[in-house]
Amino acid sequence: MRLSLNENIKKYRKEMNLTQEELAEAFNVTVGAVSKWESGSTVPDIMTMMELADFFNISMDVLLGYDLSSKSIVDIAEKIKKLTNRHEFDEARFEADKALIRYPRSFKIIHQCAEMYSVLYTVSHEKNEEYRQKAIEYYEKALNFISQNDDPDISEFSIRMTIARLKGVDDPEGALEDFKKINYMGIADFDIAKALMNSGKLDEALSRYSRVLLSIFLRSYELSTSMAIALACTDKRKNYHEAISLMDWCIGIMDMTSDSGSGYFAKLKSILLILKAMFLSCVKEYDQMEEYIDKAYELAKRYDEAPSNDLASKMKFWHEGDDYKPFAHDTLGIGAVEGIDVLFTQGPSFIQEKIVGKMERAEKYWKKIYNNNK
Repeated sequence: MRLSLNENIKKYRKEMNLTQEELAEAFNVTVGAVSKWESGSTVPDIMTMMELADFFNISMDVLLGYDLSSKSIVDIAEKIKKLTNRHEFDEARFEADKALIRYPRSFKIIHQCAEMYSVLYTVSHEKNEEYRQKAIEYYEKALNFISQNDDPDISEFSIRMTIARLKGVDDPEGALEDFKKINYMGIADFDIAKALMNSGKLDEALSRYSRVLLSIFLRSYELSTSMAIALACTDKRKNYHEAISLMDWCIGIMDMTSDSGSGYFAKLKSILLILKAMFLSCVKEYDQMEEYIDKAYELAKRYDEAPSNDLASKMKFWHEGDDYKPFAHDTLGIGAVEGIDVLFTQGPSFIQEKIVGKMERAEKYWKKIYNNNK
């Protein structure tokens, strides 16, 4: 058991960007008194410690810094989590009530209680309103102690997203406003679309769903190409085949969500076909390799006859208005044929030479087609 009161006073004072003088003024003590607290030569009286804990928005246990208490908080939160996951809700609520009395200012405890009530509301057949309100209450309370959070998977943003989703059950308009406030880079677009739909604003909802669909497609393209290259870099035969399957997966998504034979999608699909051909070269399936390079060239050539970076006009399920017309750009240049040639000659620098060597057959076949059609 280790007491670190002096270290914590200094730590939380600095987190609030306060000088010793400013903290002394807030508590009507001398600067020397604060200095002695932080050096450990003296300790505040019990009432001052309680006021300090309240001032820093932490529990007395956290302020005192008992290792035993910290371990206890982690253990209790984990116990509530395990009981919740096993759907032993009566026991989970019993443990949560005890923990909240003992640690009323612990972020970990408050947040885990919020999680428990959120799950309880989700799985309850009658959707007990009390559970939803308690979940919202504890999530909002947890935000007051977010500075204690040490879990990288939890953030103020994730908590506010969850609160907005819970509020949206009976207040879609209010949830809509909350989602708009935290819609960084369109991350809440899907929730906004659902809130618009629940508010009866179907045209606006369909418009927003269209943006989500486009975002999912572009992320799928980025994911599949990046992951496939990472798989190829392992230089394992089974991973080359997995990379090939990833290209097929992405091509399937493209074919189902767009007119992949024209517009910018033709350029994207030609890149996927070339990458697939490269991986086929690595496993010495040369006949298929040539087949896909031929297909890629025809698509690329078709794109170059009428190049366009417009995405909206070729998207299926597109319900956006004329005021939103997304365009895409890449690092391979304006032309698709030229872009494929760049991909072969200036591929990722991190790919090992032995892997580049395995793709040499694909490059030679491409160069033959490219040079014959200049």
